[in-house]
Amino acid sequence: MSILSNLLKDVFTKEKHSGVSADDLSPSSVDPLIEQVNLKLTSGDIEGAEKIYKDAIEQFPGDTRLRALRTEVEFLRCLAIVDKRFPGPNYLEWLRWFHAMLKPGNYLEIGVESGQSLQFTRAPTRAVGIDPAIQIVHPQENWVKLFKQTSDDFFATRDPQQVFGSKIINLAFIDGLHTFDQALKDFINVERFSDARSVVLFHDIFPVVPATAQRNRTTRFWVGDTWKVMMILQEHRPDLKIFTIPTRPSGLGVVTGLNPASTILRNDLELICRQAMALELSDYPDGIDESLHVTKNDFDAVAKLLEIE
Repeated sequence: MSILSNLLKDVFTKEKHSGVSADDLSPSSVDPLIEQVNLKLTSGDIEGAEKIYKDAIEQFPGDTRLRALRTEVEFLRCLAIVDKRFPGPNYLEWLRWFHAMLKPGNYLEIGVESGQSLQFTRAPTRAVGIDPAIQIVHPQENWVKLFKQTSDDFFATRDPQQVFGSKIINLAFIDGLHTFDQALKDFINVERFSDARSVVLFHDIFPVVPATAQRNRTTRFWVGDTWKVMMILQEHRPDLKIFTIPTRPSGLGVVTGLNPASTILRNDLELICRQAMALELSDYPDGIDESLHVTKNDFDAVAKLLEIE
């Protein structure tokens, strides 16, 4: 939480140089409340910080520094909920595990960003990363090809079999846009070059804070509506083996048993997306755990489901 403390100090310093009035900066007004919120956040008392913040914003609704605190308070509240809901290994630990256990001949990652998850590939795996805004900062020690384009453009203009030097994609991680329709299109394209033993992983499919599960982003911690892709696959592709690992920060969907000859999703894509667009988390008043086929956040449990010895 010390990082947050420094961040908050930076925010306040910037405000002092951005036209905030002298009244706003008066120690006798809002400063003591800001300090209390800061102390609560630093100690990890998110609920206490949120209560003080709400009281403060009622007293000083026009204070710019208090408004700047709102994003941080809400962000840390989300993280606190996530940490409580998803104990155990996080999704990066799971990606490392999948590479170690499956030892895939090749690996496709959609949504590379900084290369944080792509770095877990090891020889002899041949890795391909796709992202229109790639900014690699994590060292890549393995065979990797990067394509700075959208996944739609990649599949429209390139032959994955030639790129990989293989007819089959063994392991894929879909972590691009936070929208279900794009995730679904990515799955359809991956399945065309897969077989029954291929494994596809979906990120951001298990929201535990409803406000973060909206299609349009309104929160700093954001899952989007990618969770809908799991509901779609459950309904339209009962032949697939589907389950969800409840791992921080937003779950990891696992799909195997793929069939490149299937055309159900491709043929009915427009209708499927139109129907799913109307889905809301509120349609699942008892939670979406059952619909996601949630398993344990446990390596042995998942190994058993995947029949890995």
